[in-house]
Amino acid sequence: MRKDKQTAFRSEIYKVLEDSRLSESDRLVAMHALRDAELIADAWVWLKEKVEALGSYLLKPSLKH
Repeated sequence: MRKDKQTAFRSEIYKVLEDSRLSESDRLVAMHALRDAELIADAWVWLKEKVEALGSYLLKPSLKH
């Protein structure tokens, strides 16, 4: 469900960007900046989830020192 909401939200942002009054070069710059921001945000979310998964694996109570 979360992914569906993100996809719908992203498509709305791109639609607004397409409909705005910008020159073609400014529109391309804005679309590339939006794409780069999405990539950075996705990378942070992926990293956070991997660290959480690693933390739960390392902190299992069955592990003895």
